[in-house]
Amino acid sequence: MMRTRRPRSQQKEAFMKLNRACTIILICLVALGSAVAQSPRRGTRARPPAAKPLPATAKATDPKAQPSSAPATEVTPATVAVVNDVTISASDIEDQVGAIILRDPDPYLRAFYADREKEIKDSRQRALDARINSLLIAAEAKKRGKSRDEIIETEITSRIAPPTDSEIQVAYDANRDQIGNANLESVRAELINFIRNERSQELYAALIRRLKMTNAVSKNADVNAPNLVAGTVLAAVNGEPLRVDTINERTRAYVYKLEMAIYAKRKAVLDRRINDLLIVAEANKRKVGPEEIVRTEISDKITPPTEDQISKLYEENKANIKTDLAGARAAIVTYLQQQQQEKLEVTLAEKLRAGARVQFLLKEPDPPSLGVGIAGGATRGDTNAAVTVIEFTDFQCSACGAMYPIAEDVLKSYGNRVRFVIRNFPLTSVHPNAFRAAQAAEAAKAQGKFWEYIDLMFKNQTALDADSLKKYATRVGLDRKRFDAELDAGKYDSVIRHDMEDGETYGIESTPTFFINGIVLTEYSADGLRRMIDKAFVQAGKRTQ
Repeated sequence: MMRTRRPRSQQKEAFMKLNRACTIILICLVALGSAVAQSPRRGTRARPPAAKPLPATAKATDPKAQPSSAPATEVTPATVAVVNDVTISASDIEDQVGAIILRDPDPYLRAFYADREKEIKDSRQRALDARINSLLIAAEAKKRGKSRDEIIETEITSRIAPPTDSEIQVAYDANRDQIGNANLESVRAELINFIRNERSQELYAALIRRLKMTNAVSKNADVNAPNLVAGTVLAAVNGEPLRVDTINERTRAYVYKLEMAIYAKRKAVLDRRINDLLIVAEANKRKVGPEEIVRTEISDKITPPTEDQISKLYEENKANIKTDLAGARAAIVTYLQQQQQEKLEVTLAEKLRAGARVQFLLKEPDPPSLGVGIAGGATRGDTNAAVTVIEFTDFQCSACGAMYPIAEDVLKSYGNRVRFVIRNFPLTSVHPNAFRAAQAAEAAKAQGKFWEYIDLMFKNQTALDADSLKKYATRVGLDRKRFDAELDAGKYDSVIRHDMEDGETYGIESTPTFFINGIVLTEYSADGLRRMIDKAFVQAGKRTQ
């Protein structure tokens, strides 16, 4: 299963690490453009589409690919790798890392890299403002007897006019630096979404201004004031307090996310630098030019994809491709050949590294331990277990469906020694049935059949409409009259909303997301989950001692 959500730049994790993004691959590399659908972040500004970046690998013969002339094998705190007897320092790669980050479409990542402390303060203020806005919309929904989604639909979504051709052209011209060489037609869909998002932000801001005039909003403390004690009330909406503790948790998760994004870019640059050095060494060994190694090991081995491969990829993604197979063929061929090239590059890198002395010393950021609560989540295992695994899931998410049996198999080996909790995080922008499925799971939980019911949903992710959800209730032996009434009435909406708000506090933007004793899982595989659980047992033992 492919990992498409975030720029992780890991070389061989296409299958080992499941796709946390639970996003949809849009095959739009040439004629169609390239985009990834994902859950929108609240309080973030819409961004223009970005062209797919090309690999920044330096040519093996380029002197820039060589590290600085530090003494051989001298390892200092600034050393990030040693290749045979050659050291690579942080300064050797940082110029390239900085240039890549400055081209990144995420303005918050660029701001964090440029001035860490300023961006942290700005993010805290944004987080507080977003919480206030959420409470305002909830208050308006309650006043009108509607859901928050209905308020957003009425006040924002239904009022967004489709952009004209001239507006699309203006957006294209204004964002050429980030779009690159892609022609207008190849990114038209992304430009339309960008313009719609901009208009959505404007309507959202206007709605919030109106709501602030009709609700009691008080601000009691500066979110960035020094030495704020736990429990400090920063603001209140109609008497409902917003405390600093929530903002602190969100900030820790946010900073870690940005630190990991920068680490991923540093690792990608460093991996390329290491591979370049190894190619040069192999070329010298064979007494040929480095380009000959690349040609024989990669270029000459790339073959045209078969018709079956092209058709298969199109069928798997046609819901998100805005043309027929003939129109998408060139883009699909390019995509499949790029996949081939990446696999060949990985194979060559592994082969060269196996015969070399490579020390990788770049340190990955330590994840924070967050106070992730169980709330009303479905639980299994001893309530006093030393290790608690909490998963935020989306029942329509294919990656969640793929990870679920893996997690079940791993957790089975620990028995009741591990407490397992599932909470809701439906990605409603890409999964139209996810919220209703979460409601159904909560209704099943109320009758003591949660685990049996979600087993059926994960096995039937393409059939999560209301009628199907009610049929599954019959299959697991639920009281249909009660189940149907609760599902139709949206009885558990507030429970799901609470889970989603908590998830955002913990920095969740994709599913599945697992926390093991408050620490986010980063390797989504059976081995990765098992290692994290075993480590948590060790740490829990140390704390007990």
